[in-house]
Amino acid sequence: MGYLVYVAGPLFSQAEREFLEKMVDCLAKVSHLNPIKNFFLPHRDGGELGKGPTRAQIFNLDINTLKNADIVVALLDGQDVDSGTCIELGVAYSLGKKIFGIITDFRSYCTNDHEPQRPNLMVWGVCEEGNTLFHTLPELSESFANYVKTNITLATR
Repeated sequence: MGYLVYVAGPLFSQAEREFLEKMVDCLAKVSHLNPIKNFFLPHRDGGELGKGPTRAQIFNLDINTLKNADIVVALLDGQDVDSGTCIELGVAYSLGKKIFGIITDFRSYCTNDHEPQRPNLMVWGVCEEGNTLFHTLPELSESFANYVKTNITLATR
């Protein structure tokens, strides 16, 4: 199955997983995509470590799915961006994928500095120097839907 959108982000708490699922539902709705068929959520679609698949199987599935996706959307909250998410972003960037990021953690953008200190400079860079980095789900959704509408042909999927 070829997913259109790979969803990256930390998966280590119920709150993180629920936000990622809410994000997928919102993005799917505004862009008229199927939240199951068109979005790959690693914890939902790839299996969980210790519950069947091996580390190698999960890693290979995630990398292969990432390679085949057209778009990556990443949750970037936290004191620092999740290490696995950073790897996924690096792979996606090296493959020329469209990357959208969302950072709702207000510690990251409510500062007195002209230049935000978070996310990390490299994460900011892969998000088109902050141009595809958003702070609210409605902002992300609008930009994502516009991109899908003007750049993605679903007939080939």
